[in-house]
Amino acid sequence: MIGILFVVLILCLIIGIPVGFAIGISSMAFLAIQGFPPLSILPMKMVEGVNSFPLMALPLFTLSGEIMAYGSTPRLMKLANLILGKIPGGLAAAASAGCGFFGAISGSGVATVAAIGGIMGPEMVDKGYGKGFTASLLAGAGVLGIVIPPSLSMVVYGTSSGVSIGDLFLAGFIPGLMTIMFLVLLSVLVGKKRGYTGSVGMKGESIVKIIIDALLPLLMPIIILGGEMTGLVTPTESAVIAVMYAFILATFVYKELKLKDIAAICTKCTITSSIILFIMAAAAPFGWIMATQNVPQLFSAGILSLTSNPILINILIMLLLLFLGTFMETNSIIIIMTPILLPLVTAMGMTPIHFGIVMILNLAVGGVTPPLAVNLFTSCRILGIKVEDTFPDVFLVVGAMTLALILVAFIPQLSMLLPTILR
Repeated sequence: MIGILFVVLILCLIIGIPVGFAIGISSMAFLAIQGFPPLSILPMKMVEGVNSFPLMALPLFTLSGEIMAYGSTPRLMKLANLILGKIPGGLAAAASAGCGFFGAISGSGVATVAAIGGIMGPEMVDKGYGKGFTASLLAGAGVLGIVIPPSLSMVVYGTSSGVSIGDLFLAGFIPGLMTIMFLVLLSVLVGKKRGYTGSVGMKGESIVKIIIDALLPLLMPIIILGGEMTGLVTPTESAVIAVMYAFILATFVYKELKLKDIAAICTKCTITSSIILFIMAAAAPFGWIMATQNVPQLFSAGILSLTSNPILINILIMLLLLFLGTFMETNSIIIIMTPILLPLVTAMGMTPIHFGIVMILNLAVGGVTPPLAVNLFTSCRILGIKVEDTFPDVFLVVGAMTLALILVAFIPQLSMLLPTILR
């Protein structure tokens, strides 16, 4: 009987029904065929699914990221270019670092790809970088916005798993920065081999001015994490502070945010947040049905019937997440798969925080992996090329990110070091 739930879900996704509706329709189909409990339980469970105080942080972090795009992004890119622009492949390395900076502000992979790609993509092509390599690198570095805190995906995972969002933010720092470093190293190696050079024009700006201009945006993650670590604020309250800080910078310091822009920003933020929250609401009855039908236990038993080796089980889980990440939106996968996979990995001895970082980084790799990678499509659209035009360069980027994923998955200290020390 439980197979109906997944068959209907897969069919809905194949024919192009949005994820939130697909999840809801599959739950309705299961209850309608089973006959009990009544369908009236669905709206009750949906309300329960989003009746969570920490979830208020999600639209607020989205709003702060949208506002920080006014004035902060170009200044962060100039700092990245100042640090890395003179080395071989320096423009690509600066783009990778810029994505890391902006990811620590936006919390969204697609938003980071769009923001940094819109600035650096045309610049890299003008300097002689291949469009395929440029799109691949921007997709890979940009998607790390979901790994480098504060991250919307961490808020979603923390809510779905009951794990401290503040601890997830701390755990994501080292894996996120390490992956960025791998992409910077890849940029240098490819730059040496292909003769890629160049840097963004500074127009006579002094080094001191560039550094000072970038300091205020860089304070955003410090303020957020510092407040949470000291216990002065909750993740939700830190999101409010992030919005206020972003608004002050964009309006009064950089003076780039105008009154006429606010309505468009709030509309975009509302649409983005509503989509995610609707998916989470629809996933609540879906998860409740899986729990009552013992799906996590059945899945665990199925995996363990194949092998009891923890390493092989980890590899199977990562391959599954990688496959899902190529064609599904990240937060949707987290909402659906967390209740299924978390009991299995915790039984193997993996902590929920470590698994959360592995899962999110795994989905980041999936977001760049062809043929249906969301973030790769975004970067290709910016540069006006097709996904197949990124071959074989995209596999270099995927390889570098996969190496980081393997290290994070099998060396728990990389993600657990900061939460252990600072908590």
